[in-house]
Amino acid sequence: MKRWVFVLVVGIGFLVVTLLFAREDPDVVKCGGRIMGPGDVCESTKGSRVVDVDTYDQMKAAAESRAETFRDHGLWMAGVGVALTGLGTTMLIRGKRRKDRAVAAARQDAQWPGFAQQQAPGARFQSPPQWQPVPGQRPYPPQTGWPQQPPQAGPPPQRFGPPGHGGS
Repeated sequence: MKRWVFVLVVGIGFLVVTLLFAREDPDVVKCGGRIMGPGDVCESTKGSRVVDVDTYDQMKAAAESRAETFRDHGLWMAGVGVALTGLGTTMLIRGKRRKDRAVAAARQDAQWPGFAQQQAPGARFQSPPQWQPVPGQRPYPPQTGWPQQPPQAGPPPQRFGPPGHGGS
């Protein structure tokens, strides 16, 4: 079940990345949330030190490259994301239902202690449960025998159907 959670997370990851690339506009170049223009320079700092310097032209080229990559591979990534998300969700639901059925079967077995399983749990084909009396319970049918019915007086009962079928 854990691997289906992983499949679901990877599928959602593909969808999120696809949506992020789909929202990006290659004509708008930003540096720290501010829109840049030709001739601007973007400085990345860490603490009080400048770590990276990029020009407007470099950032615009990178944005156009990402947009082209998305045009080439975006639908493929979205398709993989949808497929993995659907597969992960389906298998998680199936696993949960299977687990719920096993819990319900265990509860039912606990409710009817006179029934014993003949095969190991998890066996693919199981014989039907055999009845065993609970300690202190009398076995069925009663050991005293059946009550005798009085003999009937009069003609024998009438038989229906074609001759030779159904009785004597």
